[in-house]
Amino acid sequence: MISVLFSQETPNDWLSYTIIDSNKKSIEKISLVDDIEFYYTIQIAVKKSFVEAMEILKQLNENDIDAFIQKNDKSSEFKYRVRYGNFSQKKDAKKIADYIYDTLGYECWIDKNEL
Repeated sequence: MISVLFSQETPNDWLSYTIIDSNKKSIEKISLVDDIEFYYTIQIAVKKSFVEAMEILKQLNENDIDAFIQKNDKSSEFKYRVRYGNFSQKKDAKKIADYIYDTLGYECWIDKNEL
């Protein structure tokens, strides 16, 4: 049996745009990754033990928030950070942080990280 695969070459320009508002038809060009010097991560909680951090992580995962735990060696008291995402724009991280607060009640903060 012989299968024929047809393909069409398309430019990747569509990857560089984002919809500003779903109710509007306008779009804005986003920054290329090479232009970004910082990224933002949402910190949801900091816990003393890995078990405590895992309990929060489980609750987040049950609500379709694919968070992660990051070990913090700088603090002797609070060792485990529960975090979510890598965002190029702070406003996008803020939207998700607000959603996490509204849904689960965690007061999140946005952490700015240098690339």
